[in-house]
Amino acid sequence: MGATGGPTTGDTGTTGDSGTTAYTAPPHGVAGTGRPAPIAYTLALAAVMVTAAVYGLFVDGAYSAPEGVRPTLPETLRGQDVVNLLAAAALIWGGVRAHAGRLLGHVVWLAVCLYISYTYLMYVVAPYNDALLLYIAGIGLGGYGFVHGLVRLDARAVEEAFRRLPRRGLAWFLIGLAALFATMWLVSIVSVWPGGIPDDLFTYDIPSIVHVLDLGIVLPLLAVTGVMLLRGHPVAPVLAAIVLVKTLTIGLALLSMNAFIAASSGLADPSEPVIWMLVIVVSLAWLGFVVRRMREPDRAWLRASMWS
Repeated sequence: MGATGGPTTGDTGTTGDSGTTAYTAPPHGVAGTGRPAPIAYTLALAAVMVTAAVYGLFVDGAYSAPEGVRPTLPETLRGQDVVNLLAAAALIWGGVRAHAGRLLGHVVWLAVCLYISYTYLMYVVAPYNDALLLYIAGIGLGGYGFVHGLVRLDARAVEEAFRRLPRRGLAWFLIGLAALFATMWLVSIVSVWPGGIPDDLFTYDIPSIVHVLDLGIVLPLLAVTGVMLLRGHPVAPVLAAIVLVKTLTIGLALLSMNAFIAASSGLADPSEPVIWMLVIVVSLAWLGFVVRRMREPDRAWLRASMWS
């Protein structure tokens, strides 16, 4: 997924009196020494996402709720499928823009890769269906794409792109959001001790995969990103943009789930859509602020490989 051969367009140098080669910045908008993931990789992941979503939305019996499973699970997953279709479109847009040399496109691409890996980890612990191999493919393609695309970023070039971003307010927003969701999930778990079972599980005697992923990975990532912003780490703004997209997709997915549940059984909590709309609006506002303050770097922002 990374070019390891000779220099690409814009990766040039001149030889000085000392015989060393001086770096010449590539033209604006050129990725430089490295290339983003191949378009074929992006299209393969998007095809997995679209096929799995269409299967879930339109095939009768794709999702089931046997005894011991939350009755609204099928509606929950169909609500998620709608957001997955939107995410597939964002993935393609990000991949195309990244190949045009735009850092913003690469950041969006990374965010969708993280989102779909997280999402399909929820699907694989739901009752079995014929799309299992699609979910596994989405976890693998999204996970490897995210790690590969993140560690190849040139930290200093990325820092220049976000130099105009005020970090303190965004940092405390992310830390506060992590604390809010951590409190919600911990209350759900701890309130039934000793010996009880939370009432928001997919399967009533198996720990919630949402609790596991959020408390173990996503919420610590939000908090750590906030701390990195406060400390001025050069990659922190990229991580902040990625987790903002993640919080946006969380809000959209939960709102869509509520809509499907309400349309099917009318059992949705009427207060929840207000909370999810607030998450969506605030996340969008912060994303818009970050994008307005971002400047496409004039130097290479992607290294040739993970190990270069």
